[in-house]
Amino acid sequence: MKKIFLIPLALSLTFCKCPKTAIEKASASSIESICPENGNCSIQIFKNKSLNVKADEFGSIYYQMLDNPNTSIIQYEYKRTVEKGLQDGQHREEILFEINNADKVISLTDSKLQDTKMLFGRHCFCKGQAGYFKVEQGTLNLRNENKIITIALDFQITKVPQLYSNVYATIK
Repeated sequence: MKKIFLIPLALSLTFCKCPKTAIEKASASSIESICPENGNCSIQIFKNKSLNVKADEFGSIYYQMLDNPNTSIIQYEYKRTVEKGLQDGQHREEILFEINNADKVISLTDSKLQDTKMLFGRHCFCKGQAGYFKVEQGTLNLRNENKIITIALDFQITKVPQLYSNVYATIK
């Protein structure tokens, strides 16, 4: 009897029309900065989202994306190309930050980068050197005009190694 009940339930879940988030991939965008070797770089914008940055009981940083009609999140990501069957070879780095949708020009330096809640994420099999870190050294110059966002970001993380330290990109 329980099995008969599970079949309609499973079918109803496959036909669910769940709301999709507004994500724009880099297909209409361009990245001018050099992508580290042996990998791919991408940039995307999560429209009408905000970053909620938290720390766990061990002091490790993590974030949640929340709906917010006034802000958007920009994420630049590097993913190392890994041979099939290779264990523990994954390496991914990302930088993400929040912008106010109404701001036309943003120019921030060093500790002011935290006005955007900027985070650097390093995800790899590198014990003690992975996780999210607040970005507090560098410069961000951003222009948001005519639905085109131009980004010039130079940053430095002192707590862990990083494969790239600048992002120059345009999101259309």
